[in-house]
Amino acid sequence: MRWSIGVALAVLVGVGAAHAQAQKPRGAASPAAAASQIKPVATIGEIMTLMTIPLSNAVFEAGGEAPKDDKSWEAVRGQAIALAESGNLLMIGSRAKKSAAWMKFSRAQVDAAEAAAKAAAAKNADQLSAASDALYETCAECHKVYLAN
Repeated sequence: MRWSIGVALAVLVGVGAAHAQAQKPRGAASPAAAASQIKPVATIGEIMTLMTIPLSNAVFEAGGEAPKDDKSWEAVRGQAIALAESGNLLMIGSRAKKSAAWMKFSRAQVDAAEAAAKAAAAKNADQLSAASDALYETCAECHKVYLAN
């Protein structure tokens, strides 16, 4: 699990660097030019396997049984933040599907994970459980569309 968090944090640093590049003052590269410098490395399957699934499982577990101490709450908060960012990764570069549904599901993942992070920061088990449920519904609905065979 620690390696998946490490991978997620490395990706977050890369996304943060890309965001910082896009926020340069006037005279700097336009946002479109900065976005064109994004170089997706992981496939959608790799993002799901290495980040989204293990991180969402951690949120689901915490939603079912609340963390017991401050360190555990902070760990869930970090996992939820990384999960939100994995949703952002699904919406950029060549990974972004030309489908409104893809973007809707990816955005819903970001929103549910962000809610989980806020609940964990507040150490609110009820809000964490609700965010976990919303995340589960998002995953289930997306998988019905994109994993149905």
